[in-house]
Amino acid sequence: MRGLGWISVAIASGRGRVTQHKINLDTVLLQSAPYWDAIGPDFAARMTGAPEQEREPEDTNVVPLRVSNETPIYDNNTGWAMVAERLREQDPAIFNAWLSQLTALEGDDTSITLGAPSKFVAQYVNTHFLQRIKASLVAIEGGQRQIKILCLED
Repeated sequence: MRGLGWISVAIASGRGRVTQHKINLDTVLLQSAPYWDAIGPDFAARMTGAPEQEREPEDTNVVPLRVSNETPIYDNNTGWAMVAERLREQDPAIFNAWLSQLTALEGDDTSITLGAPSKFVAQYVNTHFLQRIKASLVAIEGGQRQIKILCLED
């Protein structure tokens, strides 16, 4: 790599120190430019600053997240309807991707049980969004209830 000029010595070794090298990025980019198209046309466009070409929808392998513009129907007896609405207003993207999948199973003065469509969703929501759900529940009701998230799959 030194022979190609891609790296050079920044600080030479001496007195027990190891040589430090630096990457000559301009040289690397200049010499690798003919191969950018092999990586992909989008990479070549980004590297040259050219605007990216629009691809046809069938050319993409991106799977869009589920978007729910409808207001979900929840069991009002548990208090989940108001909590869900508050969470949706706070962060629509997270709500649509994760929290909209939850359904109220049962609730009383001390706890609320929510159902998730899969074990993965139940664990993810429990790990990443449980405190957010609890905070919204406290803000709406004023008291604290235990929240359980169960998987609805067998």
